[in-house]
Amino acid sequence: MRLGLNYMQRGDYKSALEKLEKSLRQNPNLPSAHNTIALLYQRLGEIDKAEHHFKQAVKQGEDYSEAQNNYGVFLCQQQRYDEAEQWFLKAVENPLYLSVAGAYENAGLCAWQNEKTAVAEGYFRRALQVDSERGKSLLSMAEISYEQQNYLQARAYIQRFQSASPWTPRALLMGIKTERELGDENAVASYQLILRSRFPDSDEMQQVNRGLETL
Repeated sequence: MRLGLNYMQRGDYKSALEKLEKSLRQNPNLPSAHNTIALLYQRLGEIDKAEHHFKQAVKQGEDYSEAQNNYGVFLCQQQRYDEAEQWFLKAVENPLYLSVAGAYENAGLCAWQNEKTAVAEGYFRRALQVDSERGKSLLSMAEISYEQQNYLQARAYIQRFQSASPWTPRALLMGIKTERELGDENAVASYQLILRSRFPDSDEMQQVNRGLETL
């Protein structure tokens, strides 16, 4: 199975599929093999096969939080939001799971995609309680704070993001918008300079050039 995972990481999906199918023929109840081949089928866009193997992974490994989290992400991509939330919450029940913050973050992203901002905010806060440097959660909280017109809080989350993660075009655009609302044109200019120098071809830079700083 490890060979299959290595092939998958290198983008050799045909070889990965062959190795993973061989692993499952040898041990059809191996949760990790079902999880990995499900991720591969998901990447290949074979939705039915992906779901079949995700179901096998979580069935054969009842405490297999990694598969539960991955299945939640898969379901969210299919816009099956309520089902996805159940699997994220099941994943975090395991006290030995090392990626609890990631599962909470995924639950937040999924709820936000479903336009449930208050629910999303709750999950992002839980993620940050577990890991205060979760970049996606910090940026998401900045964006939620901005939407709520709580610009000082948005600034604080952007500053925390800056300390925890490399800059992204989206984060820099959020900084520009927030500092413009707070009237700090020096900070606006600073964020614009970083965006222009590091991400000159980004959509966010084009938005700034057009004066349309929208997310």
